[in-house]
Amino acid sequence: MISTDKIVNFKNKLFYHAVESNPRILSDYQKYKWAHTEKKENKLKSWSYIFILNFLHRTLKINTLIQNSSQIIKTEKGGSMDYKKLPYLDGPESEISNRVSITQLAKKLMKHEVISFDVFDTLILRPFAKPEHLFFLLGNKHKQINFLSIRVEAEKEARNIAFIKKGNREVTIYDIYEIIERKTGIKKEYGVQVEIETELKICAPNPYMREIFEILKSKRKRIVAISDMYVTKEMLIEFLNKCGYFGFEDVFISSENNCSKRTKGLFMIALNKLKIDPIDMVHVGDNFQTDIKAANSLNINTVYYKNVNDIGNDYRTDGMSELIGSTYSGIVNSHLHNGDNVYTPYYEFGFTYGGIYILGFCNWIYEFAKKNDIDKILFLSRDGEIYKQVFDYLYPGIQNEYVYWSRIANTKYTVEKNREDFITRMIYHKSIGVIPTSLKSMLDSLDLTEMLRILPYNGLKEEEIIHKGNVKIVEDFFIDHWECVVENLSVNNEIVKQYILSKVGSSKKVAVVDVGWIGSGGLGLKYLIEEKWGQDCKVFSLIAASRYWNHTANINEIMNGETIPYIFSRMYNRNLYDTHSNTNKNSNNIFFELFTQACYPSFSGFKRNESGFEFLFDVPEVENYEYIKEVHQGIFDFVKKYNETFKDFKYLSNISGYDAYIPFRFLIKDLKFIKKYFGQLRYSRGVLADSENQTFETLNDILESAGV
Repeated sequence: MISTDKIVNFKNKLFYHAVESNPRILSDYQKYKWAHTEKKENKLKSWSYIFILNFLHRTLKINTLIQNSSQIIKTEKGGSMDYKKLPYLDGPESEISNRVSITQLAKKLMKHEVISFDVFDTLILRPFAKPEHLFFLLGNKHKQINFLSIRVEAEKEARNIAFIKKGNREVTIYDIYEIIERKTGIKKEYGVQVEIETELKICAPNPYMREIFEILKSKRKRIVAISDMYVTKEMLIEFLNKCGYFGFEDVFISSENNCSKRTKGLFMIALNKLKIDPIDMVHVGDNFQTDIKAANSLNINTVYYKNVNDIGNDYRTDGMSELIGSTYSGIVNSHLHNGDNVYTPYYEFGFTYGGIYILGFCNWIYEFAKKNDIDKILFLSRDGEIYKQVFDYLYPGIQNEYVYWSRIANTKYTVEKNREDFITRMIYHKSIGVIPTSLKSMLDSLDLTEMLRILPYNGLKEEEIIHKGNVKIVEDFFIDHWECVVENLSVNNEIVKQYILSKVGSSKKVAVVDVGWIGSGGLGLKYLIEEKWGQDCKVFSLIAASRYWNHTANINEIMNGETIPYIFSRMYNRNLYDTHSNTNKNSNNIFFELFTQACYPSFSGFKRNESGFEFLFDVPEVENYEYIKEVHQGIFDFVKKYNETFKDFKYLSNISGYDAYIPFRFLIKDLKFIKKYFGQLRYSRGVLADSENQTFETLNDILESAGV
């Protein structure tokens, strides 16, 4: 007769090979178990599901099983099934974790004599989508190509050897690095030292669990840690202490006990040493099989803490480079899903989709400035406000200025050079705009009021609206009186010169930063500084991305290095350019600029006064300001969290423009989120602040008129 122990051992081996040996199958199986944690277990259904997972992942090679039909689109591609993920669109993503409050969980745990915690992914969080991605950093330290694969395979080999020799798969980190030393020449002791030092630098306390831990400790509860891990007990205690966890009664670890939670042996050792009945103990952990099912089989009470990455990865984009994609996902998942807070959708928009873009752009600006000996960086309003805030936080010693400038100011103060741009923006765009603009309104806004008196001589009236039928007549009027236009708009030239040169100072090289899309702001200042005012100062125009209705407009400037885009242009990351240009009916610029709004109106120019000059602004869109503050807070929190986590690995801030854009591209696959939460943002659609025709419309109004 076959003994019960042999049956259990066989089931454990079968489960290991069918589920735990494949990370994707394990992840999908755990998500299945989440959905059934409150139901009585049906073993037949569980094993049937395991069979389906193996068929899908191992036979059909499908990378992910459909988890949430409302978030994943099923499509046909090349005759086979392809599953496309979507972000969480129904509200703040942090709400889906559905954790009980810290107080509630603490009260529940305090009912038991002993509280046991799993360590990694429960008490301690790593900033990666998958824990093995830590090994990327080790490869950089060792200057070893493909070290991640070497490290993963070495652990598998060590566990296989242990099973042959001991009958179990428990190993120490020294066993793993003994194999690595043979394969690479990296000394075992040094390899272990580097891994532990690296792990200590990047691991962080789970804020949700840390607060619960402190509550329990203040009530003098008996607290232990039980972990399936290859490090030594001393190393694990060092990790816990680094993350602020002190006061454990004991720590139990599989590597030093030749048994694991999964096989129940580690739990039994803990119960014996603690001299406690299973019913008086509760265990908290993130792995359903090892932390919940195994403990329950011994009558130990359990609390299932869903793994932050298993929750969040369903809503993270594919397509980013492996290392940055993992650090990005790890930071977002741990922040949104640890359970200590539910954020607003505006905050999460900034944190989840804007943070990595602003961080990457600011680092790129810094690296450009370093390589090109830039003396000063000029951030143009309004988009430059959040850029400057983040840049000053990251690089406090770098000289930079915030400069009031805008498309309208650039058009006005470079008018003698850019007649075509002036006519296009101020006449043709008004003739096809959704807001009617009268000739008087436009001339007043441009300080060209004295030209009103000559309108009748050209067959035009003050109250006449610019439209497609008269746009050619209006154009001819301006061209015929171009000297008058230039003369009137040149009145404030000295003010402009005084202001801009006060920002430039004695710099010989400056970089002008704007969001995009053609780089006219930077090029306008380049013309004024280098040509019109003849300053000994070279000007570069740095933009987040290049995209204009006329695809050929700034090709020369990009090719000769006067305008440098970070994310894409017609010649760089062309697939991103095409996606941005050809989806959502050319509205993606508006969505992208939601990250870089500011809490004051658009700058429109200068005006003389008794003390010198004053700034002129458009009508304030005050209803938007609370949302903008939350978006910016989210962006800044992401940057701060990422920077603090990887402060010893500065190269991880070298985020490519491609990686920086991919989360945003993921979001705009479906505009449900943007329309729902940003659709009521108001935009001033008149000419300027003193326009008699000032009108507001919402983002949803704009999208509707564009047919989006």
